[in-house]
Amino acid sequence: MNFVTNGYVILIDGKEIGVVERREEAEDILTKCKEHFLHSKENSSDYKEVNFLEDINIVKKIIPLFDIKTSEEILSLIEKGIEEVKVHVVEPGENYWTIANKYNISLDDLIKANDRKDFEIIHPGDEVNIKISKPLLTLETIEEIIYEKEIEYNLDIEYDKNMYKNKTMVKEKGINGKSKIVERVVKHNGIEVDRKIIKEDIISKPVDEIIVKGTKKRPLTVASGNFATPTRGSISSRYGQRWGRMHKGIDIAANVGTPIKAADGGTITYSGYRGNYGKLVEIDHGNGYITRYGHCSELNVNNGDKVSKGQTIALVGNTGRTTGPHLHFEVIKNGVHQNPSDYLNK
Repeated sequence: MNFVTNGYVILIDGKEIGVVERREEAEDILTKCKEHFLHSKENSSDYKEVNFLEDINIVKKIIPLFDIKTSEEILSLIEKGIEEVKVHVVEPGENYWTIANKYNISLDDLIKANDRKDFEIIHPGDEVNIKISKPLLTLETIEEIIYEKEIEYNLDIEYDKNMYKNKTMVKEKGINGKSKIVERVVKHNGIEVDRKIIKEDIISKPVDEIIVKGTKKRPLTVASGNFATPTRGSISSRYGQRWGRMHKGIDIAANVGTPIKAADGGTITYSGYRGNYGKLVEIDHGNGYITRYGHCSELNVNNGDKVSKGQTIALVGNTGRTTGPHLHFEVIKNGVHQNPSDYLNK
């Protein structure tokens, strides 16, 4: 009885993988390998190239009849491949869960590969066995990915000698540009191994943003935007409701004759006597803010004077409606009284 027959051997890099009866059957196995891989990946890209990296041959030869395998058997062997053992050295912060995720294997398989019952106890420097199935074939796919990318604008700075220091303005608002990118992506069995830009077309050029900064030295009489405490002493009465009425400033208790200083640079808009305020100084700082200094014993400035921050403008007194010597200090922003304590020593 004749137990041999003509068959077709599939060789991968010279190694015999399996034998089938017909060449068409061998070719169909290789085609199904490609299709199985491509369909198993969540990728709708149009591949430019799809090729096996290994040297594949189909050779006709006389073989024992019982060596013939079904297409399903050979296909399963190719896809499952051979099992390789890799040693992973545990790094700080790692555990069995993170290691399993890193190598895309199940936690159960990782535990079995290491025969450990105390898998929850692991230390940096420990060695962990990783069993990974390596397919017999490596399918290389080459695809082109097209997407749009923003081109960031640059920031240009100009200097203006007519603008005060610490002042800036946007002369021209920056606008990002846009480009169309074509990337060539190479993957081996779905794992990216190379990516490079092969084409880039500019859709719109970026418009650089231009910032203007001042270099002019600020005169002392121009407001800095920050208030200094106007006199030495302790706060004896705060801003808010007091005795059934609104107290629109703070009172700073001090001895008669203690210097009162401008909280910021500005122009004197009032220097004189005003009802309950007694002797009062009012400064317009030119930026929406006005400050008032009441109950003074002596006024050292006149209407229209330009004063600098920290300049003595009056002395603490007891004029007007008061129960003792102190400075009544108010801050007004765009016509609305503010709590002075929110502005001092900032």
